[in-house]
Amino acid sequence: MKDYGHEYADIYYYTPNEFEKLGGLWPLRTGHNVAKANYSVGARIIECFSFHFVLSGAVTLSSMGETVTLTKGGIFCLFPNVKYSYWVSQYDPESPLRMCWLAFNGTQAESLVRRIEITEQKPYLRNKLTSEMEELLKACMKQIGGRQRDGDLQLQILFYRLFEMLSRPLHNVMEDKLKACMQYMEMHYAEGITVADIAEFTGMHRSHLSTRFKQCFGISPRDYLIKLRMERADEMLQNGALSITEIALSLGYTDLYTFSRAFGIYYGMSPSNFRSRMLPLTKC
Repeated sequence: MKDYGHEYADIYYYTPNEFEKLGGLWPLRTGHNVAKANYSVGARIIECFSFHFVLSGAVTLSSMGETVTLTKGGIFCLFPNVKYSYWVSQYDPESPLRMCWLAFNGTQAESLVRRIEITEQKPYLRNKLTSEMEELLKACMKQIGGRQRDGDLQLQILFYRLFEMLSRPLHNVMEDKLKACMQYMEMHYAEGITVADIAEFTGMHRSHLSTRFKQCFGISPRDYLIKLRMERADEMLQNGALSITEIALSLGYTDLYTFSRAFGIYYGMSPSNFRSRMLPLTKC
């Protein structure tokens, strides 16, 4: 990547041929970057449309009097002749702002953008970028950067496929994210994971994840983690093969006290009392 002072970036420019201009959509440039702490763009305008996809970190966008912060999975669109500015938000050297972008034009460009419910007044979508879409963006970038012979048809196919993915209902994408989140917890609950780890896995803000997860499943991510650990603790205590300290460490707790406190809140008694009550029952 080239050092541009406020970012490291690879930028590829494209000049559509006459054949492409007969169609409704053609690319103009693409690229990807890693932002530095001082990253800031604008205020300015452009003469085309440009999608920006947030791969990691957080970016704040200001346009048409609205300011919004987007995190991993978010998308925003710059409209022709609409003043905008954006900058790095909450810079984290461990997870810096990374974006890729795709600028385009054409007679169908505006209609396609509005079809995915992006407007000048609300030029963004949250949690829209999928792994499938990321792979498609890489393919577009490769095609534009490579300038392959007879690649114009392939590029148009990739472009329209991207808009087809973006047109898919947002709630389906969100539902998939939440299901993946639940599976992640069921697989790793005993490894000491936190809600912050789950939010990072899904690319969602912690509070937004908690709200949507509870709306979908009727329980918060934090409470679901506790439920998984406590149900497994129940099984392990009845088995009698492990000490209570060993059970605590096996479930990802840092020590016996933390586990006993969580267990007491959940079941209303200590692990040792629970075991003494349950073991005679299991022997009958």
